[in-house]
Amino acid sequence: MRAKRKIEIRKVSCVGLWITLLLALAFVFLIIQGENEFFALNESTEQYIQGEKAVQQFEKGADYLTEQVRMYVMTGDTSYMDAYFVESNQVKSREKALDIFKNYFDRTSSFSALKAALDSSLELMTTEYYAMRLVCEANDVLQSSWPDEIKAVELSKEDEKLSDDEKIEKAQHLVTEKTYQEMKDIIAEEVTNCETKLIRQTRHYQGKTMTIFSSMYSKLQIGIVLMVILMISSYVMMRRLIVKPLISYDESIKLGEILPVIGAVELQNLAVTYNEIYVANKETEKLIRHEAEHDPLTDLLNRGSFNKLIHIYETGESPFALILVDVDVFKAVNDTFGHGIGDQILRKVASVLKKQFRNIDYVCRIGGDEFAVIMVNSASDKRCTIQKKIEEANEELSNPTDSLPAVSLSVGVAFSDRKNPNGSISNDADTALYYIKEHGRHNCGFY
Repeated sequence: MRAKRKIEIRKVSCVGLWITLLLALAFVFLIIQGENEFFALNESTEQYIQGEKAVQQFEKGADYLTEQVRMYVMTGDTSYMDAYFVESNQVKSREKALDIFKNYFDRTSSFSALKAALDSSLELMTTEYYAMRLVCEANDVLQSSWPDEIKAVELSKEDEKLSDDEKIEKAQHLVTEKTYQEMKDIIAEEVTNCETKLIRQTRHYQGKTMTIFSSMYSKLQIGIVLMVILMISSYVMMRRLIVKPLISYDESIKLGEILPVIGAVELQNLAVTYNEIYVANKETEKLIRHEAEHDPLTDLLNRGSFNKLIHIYETGESPFALILVDVDVFKAVNDTFGHGIGDQILRKVASVLKKQFRNIDYVCRIGGDEFAVIMVNSASDKRCTIQKKIEEANEELSNPTDSLPAVSLSVGVAFSDRKNPNGSISNDADTALYYIKEHGRHNCGFY
């Protein structure tokens, strides 16, 4: 449905329109700019937090390596060496910390400082490898258990001649001497330098952002004052072009009707969209009803629909026939050829049954390989007709022209005007079906 006439606010008051647009644009601009600055400030703070965490992680990883190598050369316990290489080769706290830091501060002086700390730490590991090699040889640690980094270390000729105790003493000296500690101090200094630059960089950015944000706050105050003026000047237009149409829309929704296309252009567009959705929802309801009543595999009526229909016809006066259908040895076919082929067979059976029976008859799938047909306006004199339909169906299914395996149907039929009924028509049709299944299948039986 399209609007017969669209009323624009500027046609009500040209001057009011321009004032409204200018103020609205200015206010939106202020809000967006203020929001962006706030997010920038928040992002800067978050970056600092993540950067500080990364630095702490770096320090922790570097100190952990030092602790493990010192414990190993002091105690000779290989678990400390194992822990050292788990950290350096698998956990990689320092490298991961640098990667995290790079995500936020790449190409900055603080990143360069932390990278320098990592380079120094990696350089220090050469000394640590050498010390651990000395201890491994002194303690006769099985060489096959040495990490590759230790195997790659070559001792000097002088150190190879040392006794075991001298090797251990030298290893302890390497990781505790002044040179080693000076390297540790250099790493700590580079980390501190990184933190200092990080703080300076963050404060500079936050100060710049706060200055801009303060300016935006002042402008926002002006915008609020102008918005008050805007609200007063717009009241009359809102009343006529917005409030009244909304009241009308509310009444239409409560009555379940489509919306009248009235009011401002924006509301008219809303009404048009709503009406389109309203119509589409009606179609969707039909689709949902269809899905609720039909089997998704074969698109036949499902068990719930069958139960409703059989109840209607059993309590009615019109004659009908109930035809229960089983696909013979379907489980064996399904197990042999797979569920995909089984599903194709079920769809084929459904298609054959729909082709054999009339459009006014109800073909249903009531179980895995169980089907039912409610043949309306049919009394016992239709016995031969049904027999022929089933024979034709079995002929088509038993001699397939496609790539599907051959199957057959066992069928039990009961008429609403049958003689000597033994309970419900469903029970009697099932009795006839059971008889056929017990006497060779591939046939049609009547109660």
